[in-house]
Amino acid sequence: MSINILDMEKTKMHLTIIDDNKDLLDVLSSSLSDSFSVESFSEPDKGLDFIMNNHTDAILLDLNIPGKDGFQVYEEVKRTKQNLPILFLTGDSDLGKRVKGLEIGADDFLLKPVLTEELVARIKNRISLSKRNLQNAKVIKFKDLTIDLDGHQVILSNEIIRLTPKEYQLLLVLSQNPNRVIHKDDLIHMLWKDVHVEVNNLDTHFSNLRRKLKPFSTHIKTLKNLGYVLRI
Repeated sequence: MSINILDMEKTKMHLTIIDDNKDLLDVLSSSLSDSFSVESFSEPDKGLDFIMNNHTDAILLDLNIPGKDGFQVYEEVKRTKQNLPILFLTGDSDLGKRVKGLEIGADDFLLKPVLTEELVARIKNRISLSKRNLQNAKVIKFKDLTIDLDGHQVILSNEIIRLTPKEYQLLLVLSQNPNRVIHKDDLIHMLWKDVHVEVNNLDTHFSNLRRKLKPFSTHIKTLKNLGYVLRI
């Protein structure tokens, strides 16, 4: 059974905006809220803290931020979340900075002002591309854990871990949605479809998965009455 991460898109895609101009931040948050679930920050450190501890589908990032510019924020995010799309939005027309942004791997580099319709389209395009790339990946790696998607193997600290098909599928869903809380009802629907399964059954599978993945399993968190999340 394959797990399609697009099954998780029942709600709006999440966008994080970081811009020190609070007036512009309010305008962007308002204009983009129809298309995305938006979290906005005028201070880059607070934005980084949110990004590192929560799920977001893309980042819209101002380049010229006092204290910590957009390039620094970009580098800090990419150290741990390489597949997360980051789009620069700036009023600086300096061609050298735009070239640098694209050279370091920015997903897009937009000059203010930009039409809302274009901005929404560009963000959605980058999110879709990122998700397709993740689905097409041959291997998913987190620290000392490797998931071989072709061989359906899980390797932890160079040792093959024997998982049941359901345990493997649960781990795959979490790994394809890192830092995103996945509700128990959604997991049951994806893995068992029309078969009635009690929540206790799901919890048992997770208990066995955690036991087999020690010590990596400390990254798999349970949110009471909600679901599970892989915190990376």
